[in-house]
Amino acid sequence: MLKIVKVSAVGLFFVLFLASCTTKSNSGLDLDEINKTPDYWYQNMLKEIRNGDLEKADSYFVSLQSEHLNTPLLSEAMLILGRAHMQEEEYLLAGYYFDEYTKRFGTESNIDFIKFLKLQANYFAFAEQFRDQQLLLKSIQEAKEFSAKYPYSRYRPMVDTMLLKLELANLTLNREIINLYTKKKKEDAAKLYQEKIDENSWVKDVYFNQVNTPWYKKLFEW
Repeated sequence: MLKIVKVSAVGLFFVLFLASCTTKSNSGLDLDEINKTPDYWYQNMLKEIRNGDLEKADSYFVSLQSEHLNTPLLSEAMLILGRAHMQEEEYLLAGYYFDEYTKRFGTESNIDFIKFLKLQANYFAFAEQFRDQQLLLKSIQEAKEFSAKYPYSRYRPMVDTMLLKLELANLTLNREIINLYTKKKKEDAAKLYQEKIDENSWVKDVYFNQVNTPWYKKLFEW
């Protein structure tokens, strides 16, 4: 059931972002494209996704949501746009759509699937070895919560695999931070990160091939 939702800073950012997309895309839309049916906005959104123009697809979604807040097509549109942005490696936008779907349309029968999609978006966001560690730790926590809350979900094995890889990514990142602090002779900081590694001692015993990041990428990642 739809309830009044407090707008977070991140949510506000995406609302403004989508609104700006609408404004920029209006040059390609007829000025009289208002007060259309839900199916009109939905079909045009699908058309622009097929055309590879997600910016315009987002603008059609904004119109659908603005003019027909209670249409059943809105939930489908959110999922479709979330998956479309994932395919284009626009994971933050994908995560936004999945979060909004969860808040508005999440039910006992579909919530594990939506949370799985959100975890996928976070997981694929780490295409490079070194990323925002806060987001990495948040993803690890959400994966643990998923496994605990939905132990019999069909998506549990995939979430557990993602969790292991995220834990290994965090281990690698902590080791690199330790090396960095050691080179700068900041022993206290290095010790702090070593303690973080020791807290998850089981991860240290997992055999995996260490990723060797080219030096020119590290310049931008640190």
